[in-house]
Amino acid sequence: MSKSADVDRPERIRWLPPLVFLVNLGMVGMLNAYTIIDLKPSLPPHDASGLYLFRIILSALAILLPAGSSIYYLRPVFDWIRGLGASEADSDKTNAPEEAVIRGGNAPLALAVFCLMTWAFLDVLFFFRIWTIFPTITLGMVVHFFGLPILAGLISAATIYFFAEAICRTFVWPLLFEKMPIEENPRLRKVRVVHRLFLQMIAICFLPLGAVVFTALIRMDRLLAADDPILFRVIMVIILIGVSASLGGAWLAWAVAHSMSRALRTLETAMAQLRGGDFSVRVRASATDEIGALEEGFNHTAKRLSESYEALEERNRELAEALERVDFLEKVKRGLDRFVPDTVSRLVEENPDDPNLEKMAKDITVLFLDIEGYTRLSESIPREQLNELIERYFSLFISDIHDENGDINETAGDGLMILFQGENPDEHASSAVRAALAIAEKTEAANNSVDDARRAHPPIQVNIGIGSGVCHVGSTRIKGAAGERWTYTATGPVTNIGARLCGSATRGQIFLSPETAERVSGRFRIEKIGPLELKNVGNQIEAWEVKPDRRKLAR
Repeated sequence: MSKSADVDRPERIRWLPPLVFLVNLGMVGMLNAYTIIDLKPSLPPHDASGLYLFRIILSALAILLPAGSSIYYLRPVFDWIRGLGASEADSDKTNAPEEAVIRGGNAPLALAVFCLMTWAFLDVLFFFRIWTIFPTITLGMVVHFFGLPILAGLISAATIYFFAEAICRTFVWPLLFEKMPIEENPRLRKVRVVHRLFLQMIAICFLPLGAVVFTALIRMDRLLAADDPILFRVIMVIILIGVSASLGGAWLAWAVAHSMSRALRTLETAMAQLRGGDFSVRVRASATDEIGALEEGFNHTAKRLSESYEALEERNRELAEALERVDFLEKVKRGLDRFVPDTVSRLVEENPDDPNLEKMAKDITVLFLDIEGYTRLSESIPREQLNELIERYFSLFISDIHDENGDINETAGDGLMILFQGENPDEHASSAVRAALAIAEKTEAANNSVDDARRAHPPIQVNIGIGSGVCHVGSTRIKGAAGERWTYTATGPVTNIGARLCGSATRGQIFLSPETAERVSGRFRIEKIGPLELKNVGNQIEAWEVKPDRRKLAR
């Protein structure tokens, strides 16, 4: 089975209670075997049946108590696994409750501690029982009845810890810790590499050699050097070798664990600095083994992260500058939109590199309007008040012009030039007339809103001239030493006639060219006013006037 499949089987944590049971069963069996082969001190006469029954009870408790404690301790994990099995189709295996994560993370250490505490507690009970049976307690009896059970508990605890850790590392922890922080969680008991290495070396050398030393001490009970000097020396040599080897093994385990843990602590500190944003952190390679390769790999990773972070900062600076430019250009655009016709804005937005601004022949309707008596007004009221007056009246017209799809192309103090375009010539001509009638209505309403007593100027009259036909519409480019300037406008006889009609109108009249009148005939009430002599127009023009009585019928 692949490792990826193994980590998806957290139910194998159920192996731990049987593991605890079997390890303690084996250790009890070893102690019984030790007793059967008569590796025990000489005992004075005593009631063996009572001691045997007490030993059987304690042996059963040594097997059952750790196993039962492990089942109780791991119950939250078992409940979580049971829930996974009940709804495995739509369950999230990594969504384990916090209590299950804590119990599962601490399982190896907790089960080992349960086992050791059980053996120690039962050993104390048994030793006090021995104290009530035998009036005299020798060194061999202390080692046999108290030391060996403690040693057995240590061996059981170490065995349970390492096997439980192997099971959890392979099947359980990769899922439990996927969404749970480890280092910042105070409820998770950290057993570091140095601790495990030290315990492993102790389990390999100290505990077995301790059993040899204990056996030798037991056999020395009541053995005198004068009775058998050679056997005494042999036993002393065994004790000396066992003690020195176990202590030497423990020291060697500490030295190896310390050398490895120092490098791992350095890596852990550097990783915390890197996680905190210090991409300049580096560690020195301290070995040629896997730890040295890990240190070197960390340095390469930190270097790449530093380079990537510097590149990202440079990109962020460029992006910030670009955003500033975009913001500036947006402000410029919003400012220019007040001066640029909507048609031009749309063409540039649709194709900024090559907007379709070349002059071309189009059928349009042009509306000119100006304020009658502007020169007289400028002489009678201050300039600031005149500008405010013009802006107020022109602002009244904007919404109606836009509603009829009109495009304010030019402004000239007291006048406006407005273009109406579309696929249907009759429709854009009608739109221009509707806009003109709305302008007349708004002007009249504004004039009536202020009584004569408060009026600082005579009533405003807006004269309008409208012409329809084919014009050249597009950009006019003027080049010079100072640069190039573009203007977007409509040119041709139609615009000239519309402007002259506006100049001929008086007292708020709306004059139409013959072409415009023909297009809107039947939609509005129009009256022929006869031929007009228009400035710079060779022939007389049959002009028509729009009467506002039926302006609401213009659809």
